[in-house]
Amino acid sequence: MVWGIGVFAYVIGVLHRTAFGVAGLSAADRFSISPSLLSSFVVLQVVVYAAMQIPAGVLLDRIGSRKMIAAGALIMASAQITLALTESLPVAVAARAFVGIGDALTFISVLRLVPRWFSPRRVPIVSQLTGLLGQLGQVLSAVPFLILLNGPGWTFAFGSAAALGLLALVLSLALIRDRPDDST
Repeated sequence: MVWGIGVFAYVIGVLHRTAFGVAGLSAADRFSISPSLLSSFVVLQVVVYAAMQIPAGVLLDRIGSRKMIAAGALIMASAQITLALTESLPVAVAARAFVGIGDALTFISVLRLVPRWFSPRRVPIVSQLTGLLGQLGQVLSAVPFLILLNGPGWTFAFGSAAALGLLALVLSLALIRDRPDDST
């Protein structure tokens, strides 16, 4: 269950990462920007994600997977609700940067759970499975998120993504333990 909740949080993290990509035309209209400027949103998120890898690893060693996964979920949910509500381009750019920060905290933290909860023989397979299952977040952004975006609209779609992030936060705090003998 611990690993499953971690994977759920990662799936939602991938949803947060990829949702803006499927919202391209709506984002161009909402923020009155050109496609070239719109592509900078994605580049910014990736650059922030990459820049956060070493700090995220250091933090993971100090505070553990549970807190890191919860922090990642909180940061990304906050960024998504900001995107849901803002019409300001600078605020939207900042929100995308925070998606990159939260995203960087999540995957390595879920991977850190694997050797603590599975036998050494299963670690390589479960690690690969973690990455593969996480990509279900792309499916969530390509199908249900896009349906919400084209139906109820921008605010509802990004608000729904934020709600899933808050669910990941609550489940992470309630059910994830850094190791089998951890009672917190």
